[in-house]
Amino acid sequence: MPKAKPTVFEQLRSADANAAQDRRWHALSRAGIIVACVALLAALFPGGLNDSGQVTYDDALLGTIWTDESIVAELTFPVARPRDDVERDRDSARRAAPYVFRFDSTARTRSVTALKRIASAIDDDQFDNSNLPRHILDAITALEASTRATVIEGLRKHGVDMISAAYRYGVANASVSQRTAEAHVVAYDDGQEALIAASALADTTRLYRFLIERDRRLNAVVAALIVDIVDHVLLPDLRLDEKLSRQAQQRAEASVVRTQGIVQRGDVILKKGAFVGKADLAVLSAYRLTQNLRGETGTGLLIVLGSILHAAVIVSILFLYIFTLRKSSWESLGQCAGLASVVVISAGLAWLSVTYSANIPLQFLIVIPAFSMLISVLFDVRVAITTTLVMALTAAGVRSNDYGIALIMFVGGSLGAYSTNNLQNRTQMFTSMLAIGTGLVVSVVAVDIERSVPFSLLWPKLAFSVANAVVSPLIAFAVIIVLEKVFNVATDLRLEEFDNLSHPLLQQLAERAPGTYQHTLAVARLSETAAASIGANVVLAKVGALFHDIGKLEKAEYFVENQIDIDNKHDRLTPKRSAAIIRQHVQDGIDLARRSGLPDRIIQFIPMHHGTILIKHFYAKALDETLLKESIVDEQDYRYPGPKPTSREAAIVMLADAVEALSRLVDTSSRDELDAAVQQIITDRLNDGQLSLAPLTTSDIERIRESFVKNLIGSTHQRVRYMQIPSDSDARGEVKE
Repeated sequence: MPKAKPTVFEQLRSADANAAQDRRWHALSRAGIIVACVALLAALFPGGLNDSGQVTYDDALLGTIWTDESIVAELTFPVARPRDDVERDRDSARRAAPYVFRFDSTARTRSVTALKRIASAIDDDQFDNSNLPRHILDAITALEASTRATVIEGLRKHGVDMISAAYRYGVANASVSQRTAEAHVVAYDDGQEALIAASALADTTRLYRFLIERDRRLNAVVAALIVDIVDHVLLPDLRLDEKLSRQAQQRAEASVVRTQGIVQRGDVILKKGAFVGKADLAVLSAYRLTQNLRGETGTGLLIVLGSILHAAVIVSILFLYIFTLRKSSWESLGQCAGLASVVVISAGLAWLSVTYSANIPLQFLIVIPAFSMLISVLFDVRVAITTTLVMALTAAGVRSNDYGIALIMFVGGSLGAYSTNNLQNRTQMFTSMLAIGTGLVVSVVAVDIERSVPFSLLWPKLAFSVANAVVSPLIAFAVIIVLEKVFNVATDLRLEEFDNLSHPLLQQLAERAPGTYQHTLAVARLSETAAASIGANVVLAKVGALFHDIGKLEKAEYFVENQIDIDNKHDRLTPKRSAAIIRQHVQDGIDLARRSGLPDRIIQFIPMHHGTILIKHFYAKALDETLLKESIVDEQDYRYPGPKPTSREAAIVMLADAVEALSRLVDTSSRDELDAAVQQIITDRLNDGQLSLAPLTTSDIERIRESFVKNLIGSTHQRVRYMQIPSDSDARGEVKE
């Protein structure tokens, strides 16, 4: 037996259950995003991973005034020298360590034997037996016989003496030029050691000078050739002992002093109100390190808990803002995750600037301005400023409460967000560079001048700030291009493509629903000028108005503005059925927009321009009918599905849509009557709560009302009926049959 079709009540109950389940899942997912964001930030904060040894005092404190209570040492501790100074001294000690050589007593005898054999080989023209290098053989071969004889005579007469002199200096098998030691160690087989001056070791220059002094009759060419031959046969009597030399280096490194003083228990480390100098910073860091090593900075659980609470307080600023003032972002898991992600990424960059310590101010390369620009383009400038504040605070927290970097990044990021508030073309990238650069540079100068930071520390910060100002817009615009192409995101730049009456949807609207098309154009004009009057996004308001009623294409004849020379089809329908058809144009519009590839930023105007307002005409008609039937009318059957407008632009289109329709029923030549009608519409929307989610102020609403009135005044003014010029027969009084 086939399963019975569920009743309407069962369908409604199932739909409500599914909706409730979806809401619970949505709430849990959002809570998961927030918890994950807090957890990741807490892990990046000092001590967040129970790593209480993370650096908590760095150059950001340099030159500041210590506003906390005076710090008194609770224990005795050494103050370490700066790491760079220690490494520099260690390097100097390594290079100053002496080499250790082993003495070879047989080297001289073997060298003399080799010299005599070479001299005999040259004299007998048996060069192949000489084992001389090719360049020496070529030089001997090129000599005349008499000159060659002089060379042989010089070798036999002075060669042995030259070898003896060389060994008096010492012949090493390794160059000592890499060391700065003035003397090196020679170890003998009997266990004795001796020092030998680094400058006393034999070399060709010393041998050449010895030869010339012994025989001044030798010319330079012959003397140089004799020296080369003697140098070739010299065997080192000092052979490098690498193990002993390495041990000498290690002893030299170990002798480098790593501390610069001792702080006794009870000493005042830093007084309240004092300027923090380099010496104070070194003492503070040493004190904190000693506390960490001794486990006196608190229990690990308390440190982790403090990091979690710290992160939660900062993150709450962002999510409380979007919960109260931007419901659409709060309801969107993607937007919540995106905002949380940029906060975590910026904190990660701040963590890297601390972890990878260097002699350059890496913290000024945290590209918070790039994230601020992206959020300004994808959301709005208010969300961007709030998120920038949160990113700046997290960066400061990760860097151990670095107030300076928080202020600098907040100013630079805010100016970056403002520079893209109304993005019209790609060349605004250069405007953003100038705005961000100005904010960063001025903030850096202001903070460091107050701290009396020397220019040698200031200029690298300025250089990195300028680099950040150049890189951030490049990153932001590159990401924008990817989002536009891959994810169909409608930035202000892409919105310009839809501000075009030749769009296929608008052309279809003009052909199949001409009344709606004219209404659309009028609403777009009203929305554009109203948005300009309050500084809202003019292009977004206009484009949203152009597409807000495309759902009427499906059943255009059911809307009064399109009922030209045809009967009103609603006369044959029940009020509830008529209301359902009118409501359906919202869902039809959403479906049609998605099939046509419209971005979500434009699609949101389709449901929001009606919000959840009551379809009053059919609701009133239904009430009249129920008086006779004594039945109950459910008001929800006559309300639009929503959501309510969550942006200033969507609220403007909602008001413009109602005002334009009403303008056809009032005398627009009478300002008082028009003003009262416009005010009544705005009041009705306010009383119905339709503008409760839109970030509009009382001043904004007043300027919007004034803009509507100015645009509508006289729009349906009467034309003068001109008199017709009578024909000649009329002028003569002739009567026409």
